[in-house]
Amino acid sequence: MAKAKFGHSDVDTEFGASLIEGLEEVAAWKRGEIALPVLRVDPMPASRVRQIRKAVAKSPREFERRFHIPARTLEGWEQGRTVDATARVLLTVIEKNPEAVERALAENVQT
Repeated sequence: MAKAKFGHSDVDTEFGASLIEGLEEVAAWKRGEIALPVLRVDPMPASRVRQIRKAVAKSPREFERRFHIPARTLEGWEQGRTVDATARVLLTVIEKNPEAVERALAENVQT
């Protein structure tokens, strides 16, 4: 059985057609021929992380105890290390409703 050459097949699939269409769209965008919607997510600045922490805990250790986020990780964020999307969501929920996060965490603690 001969191996099919890349880009050639005896069978067209919906997935393959969709993949090719998407790649053609990206190429057209790169050439400046079309505009695509872009979602830019602003990074969470260190000052906001510090503000959230200070609103709910006196120290990084207390924050760790309450929300199970290692103090060293929190300190890194407060010093400007990148806050990934998941952490940004969690910090936002802690900012808006810290008790809900504590309740959720308490429900998962096995005694």
